[in-house]
Amino acid sequence: MAIISVPTSADAAPRTVLCTGYKQCAAKGYTHGGYASVRSRSYWNMTPGRSCTNYVAYRLTKNRLVARPPGTDAALTWGAAARAAGLRVSTSAPRRGDVAWWKANRALAGKKGHVAVVERVRADGSIVVSEDNMDRTFMWRTVRRGSGWPSGFIRYPTSDGSPSGVLESLEATDGMVAVRGAASEPDRWGRPVAYTVALGAPLDRAPTETFTFSSAYFRFSWRRTVQVRGELRAYLYAHNASGTRGKDVLLGVADLEVRDDGTTRGVAVPRADWLDDVVAPVLGPG
Repeated sequence: MAIISVPTSADAAPRTVLCTGYKQCAAKGYTHGGYASVRSRSYWNMTPGRSCTNYVAYRLTKNRLVARPPGTDAALTWGAAARAAGLRVSTSAPRRGDVAWWKANRALAGKKGHVAVVERVRADGSIVVSEDNMDRTFMWRTVRRGSGWPSGFIRYPTSDGSPSGVLESLEATDGMVAVRGAASEPDRWGRPVAYTVALGAPLDRAPTETFTFSSAYFRFSWRRTVQVRGELRAYLYAHNASGTRGKDVLLGVADLEVRDDGTTRGVAVPRADWLDDVVAPVLGPG
């Protein structure tokens, strides 16, 4: 028997709660996808435990091998981050498997927003979602069109397992090269990703100098003293782990001027300017 929950604010549309709690939902045939036994782990570097973002990230990682778009942090950021990554974010055409996303303070979402998994789309236009940390519990509920309707529905593509991310900055200061960005390998979430910075030329064209580093965190920064000096082009690669699906990826390119006088020079190059510099199919853009 469904439980009817009365809206708690004027902005909240009526909803039908189908079940609450991992055990009750499972007993009624409403799955949590195994999250209850692994919720102490972080997925997409989200807060583990009772967390809407960690639950959804787990479902995306477990079921569809989805890469985390840069900028995907608190739930309120998910829509903008998806759009920035070129993903489809629909406001009116949900599909099973989409991520329902609410902006901050919309309907029952708090100041950090909210996300849920669309489990069903019903003939009357309503949706059935599964979610964690709604009313401080796991639940399945029906959401009807109205003021409580999600801000958008994110359609994430399945990854081939290759690292995915972005180069945020690549700068040279007083003989050092500093790199900052965000990346992960979808089929090895939370494990270190290896990176190479090639100076002077792509890896397949005998660069003047290279250095490597690794990081298990989605966001990374690294700094290294280099021997090369002068104006040059630098390339940042993320390496696919041996024995896993996918391939190495070129995350970005920057023009640098490496000097010894403490000045900083580093300008990211637009994709159109550097795409022809890389010989396919050695590495492709992320």
